[in-house]
Amino acid sequence: MKLKTITLLSAALCLWACGKEPGEGEEQHAHSDGVLQPAAAAPAGHGSETDLGTLAVAGREFQVTRLGELVAGQEGAFALLPQGISKDELSKLNLYLWVEDRSGEQLSAPAKGSLEGESLHFHVTPKQSDDPPVRLVLRLRGEGLDERAGLPLSGHGHEHPEGAHGGIPASYSGEGLSGRLELKLHDDKGDLELWLDRDLPLESTVEVEFIDLPDRTAKLAPRNQERNEDEDGVANVRDGKTNYFIYPGDTGEDSTWLQGGAFQSIVVVRFTADDVACESEEFVLKPHTHAGDQDH
Repeated sequence: MKLKTITLLSAALCLWACGKEPGEGEEQHAHSDGVLQPAAAAPAGHGSETDLGTLAVAGREFQVTRLGELVAGQEGAFALLPQGISKDELSKLNLYLWVEDRSGEQLSAPAKGSLEGESLHFHVTPKQSDDPPVRLVLRLRGEGLDERAGLPLSGHGHEHPEGAHGGIPASYSGEGLSGRLELKLHDDKGDLELWLDRDLPLESTVEVEFIDLPDRTAKLAPRNQERNEDEDGVANVRDGKTNYFIYPGDTGEDSTWLQGGAFQSIVVVRFTADDVACESEEFVLKPHTHAGDQDH
């Protein structure tokens, strides 16, 4: 009887020291004194949310949000909110996400999306690297598809399919001719630079038609007849020919209509090479952004 009284008294003292019994469903941890305590609450969420823009892959669109910051060696997270995709279809999509550096090297293992509420969530852990991750890549596999699309992590909102000079590449063709070009629009001054994969006579001009802006065209010409240097000072004259053209140059034309990071238009490029009229495919021209964007 005496032993039973001591045991009950010890239990009462334990409950008094704890303040209360662990609530139902609360995880318990044993302290060094052997008393069980409710576990500390896990941090809510992953941190601040950054809207990265809309990404489209295989005809499906997603609003992409970065949750918190990406730190090498630590788990980061992304949420993809589907646009016009049912929850049932979303649960069946085989989607993977990873991050890459500027050169395209993969810096995290592919993570498969898990459905949380209305969004797909992905958790990635970037590895240590001299070059930090600058873009995410989303891959959709299944239904006979294997397609990828990417977005910059800077929050720029869209990704340029950049060429060697930071412009938009496109193909062109004419009778018996075909090739590639690169057109670059600077958002700060509204000026254009064009590189062709072939040389034209120095007196040549190149026309860019802006499909989305009625009656808007730009006529590009060499900067000068001596060196025709680009904005990095590199000369582009070879045997009286060049592959580099600019607008507005020293024509004095007003190019403010091309200014601004939000500008975009479908364009077509036209020129004559070896007496053959050449025309590019239609492609979307978006600006190479300078202000407040280190990645573009």
